[in-house]
Amino acid sequence: MREALHVIDNEITSLPDSATREEIDNFKKLAEKGLFQCPYCKAKLIIKYGEERGQYFSHQHSEACEVSKKIDQAEKRYRKQLVRETTNHHAMLAILHDELANQAKINSMIQLDYGYKAKPELKEYPDIWMKIGEKEYGLSIVTSVTSAVDSKLAGQITKRQRYFLEHGMEPIWFIEKEEQSIEISKNALVLWDAELSISSKTDEDKKWDAMLTELVKDKDFFAYFNYPVSMDSPTVDVRSMYYIYSNEDRTVVKVMRFLKDGEVKPYRAFLLNEGYEIPFADALVVKNEILLSQPKVEEENRKEFIKKFQRLRIQFHEQRRMLEEQRRLEAQKREQLMKEKIELEQERKKLLLQQMLEQKQQASNHAARNISYGELKTLLRERIHLTQKEQMELWTRFMPQLGLGNSSSVSDEEVFVMKKIDLDFFEE
Repeated sequence: MREALHVIDNEITSLPDSATREEIDNFKKLAEKGLFQCPYCKAKLIIKYGEERGQYFSHQHSEACEVSKKIDQAEKRYRKQLVRETTNHHAMLAILHDELANQAKINSMIQLDYGYKAKPELKEYPDIWMKIGEKEYGLSIVTSVTSAVDSKLAGQITKRQRYFLEHGMEPIWFIEKEEQSIEISKNALVLWDAELSISSKTDEDKKWDAMLTELVKDKDFFAYFNYPVSMDSPTVDVRSMYYIYSNEDRTVVKVMRFLKDGEVKPYRAFLLNEGYEIPFADALVVKNEILLSQPKVEEENRKEFIKKFQRLRIQFHEQRRMLEEQRRLEAQKREQLMKEKIELEQERKKLLLQQMLEQKQQASNHAARNISYGELKTLLRERIHLTQKEQMELWTRFMPQLGLGNSSSVSDEEVFVMKKIDLDFFEE
């Protein structure tokens, strides 16, 4: 095991994950002088070192007590559970444990331990087990989420979360801030499957639910924020996410609240605000529960959200009115241009028709003055359908009565043609 009871200070001492040869020898010498004992059976502990396990506490003659054996087995299972985590996990876990341990010293209601030590009989463990009064919590940190492991990790987290609840613990999850990704222009938070799985539902989230239930009845609610909502009638379900990271010389938690939207990957959620940072110690303030928020800040954020909603609604409808007016003017302009185009086309057609009539008249006059004998025969026979007898009758009976001199439309050539027709008739 990696922890022992310091017999002088009466507190738990943990061995570091890595140490130099000199540091290992020093720990061994301290153990030889009887400084460490088993927290469970109070037997003297020594320190051993192996290439695979590193340094660890051991009972003398390897005669471990039953409780320590059980804890050792639980620790091995827990370390397998941590294989996928980054080195940041260990550092953040140490900070988380120290902050809670400080509060436990001044609050007798708080009981605190590492998950595998508090619940060695379990098959999976939270990083830290905590009990406040009669309520138990399982706190865990998630690092290094990638597309390759996301779905599998989400499944593991969902299973683990259900498992913790079945064993009487309320799960609380923290995630590395490196995983946070925001579409600023669309007021959206894009989530890993794993992130969505570890999101929490707190009392503050329920207060946001109550406020938003009325606001989202406005059919243009999401349009005001330029958010492309995926569901026709989204259910108001505000969730919270806790990102943990170092900011300059302190570790902070960033509280992000979002409105869950859609069940299709990649997951996108409506971001309620930019979130806010709180020092790690303040995030873990314990009264009768772990707060993980600052109620005054939350109340102010809700008021600011309503103001922003009202401002964006006015801007949206004003822009819509201006756009509709612009469209109306453009339609009016197009209609006027079309009317002018039609009038111009009608005038052009009228002019063209006039030109065609004039050309036709000129062509007709020209044809009347220059018609040939063959064309006249065709005219009378094929187009007017006069038989040769009828043609003869035309020239012998009617034309003498009319008189060639009385018709201005009959030319000298036509007289010749008529005589020619007459000759043809007698020849036939």
